[in-house]
Amino acid sequence: MNLERNNFHVITGCSGGGKSTIIDALRARGFNCVDEAGRQIVQEQVRIGGDGTPWQHPLKFRDLLFARYVHLFEQAAERGGLVFFDRAIPEVIGISRALNVPVPEEHRAAARIYRYSAKVFVLPPWKEIFKVDDERKHSFEDAVAEYPMTRKVYAECGYQLVRVPKAPVAKRIEFILNQIEVAG
Repeated sequence: MNLERNNFHVITGCSGGGKSTIIDALRARGFNCVDEAGRQIVQEQVRIGGDGTPWQHPLKFRDLLFARYVHLFEQAAERGGLVFFDRAIPEVIGISRALNVPVPEEHRAAARIYRYSAKVFVLPPWKEIFKVDDERKHSFEDAVAEYPMTRKVYAECGYQLVRVPKAPVAKRIEFILNQIEVAG
């Protein structure tokens, strides 16, 4: 059984490429948005003194992330209108590959069952806006190294990748909304 939600739109891509900024701007325009699960988990782990962060125990972080992505999908499943996600379930497959560990079958199954809109919006590396912060401790070079895996995993999961151009936030949002109108 597939849970397809054509109104669920994923914004993914290079870490530090502007995904959260776009999500915040879409929310300000009144759209339903789901924040990046990875940041939520890192904040929670730091707050409770946990070790499920990417720099302490990457596999634990991956598993926490997987559970959160499934929860967020199910939590949003009955929302009407457009819903924008800052990253999504296929990301955990990429994490396993980046760590050079087997991809758990339940992660593959979730990527098959929980389906977002066919078009996935991909933000490219953009050094001028990349920032290290409390939740993003890796370098721009690390982010760029992970970027091809993100694209590959979404393509392998059957999504059509739509590259979002580097532009001011309003133009990027206009581009995304125009792509959705064409599909709709």
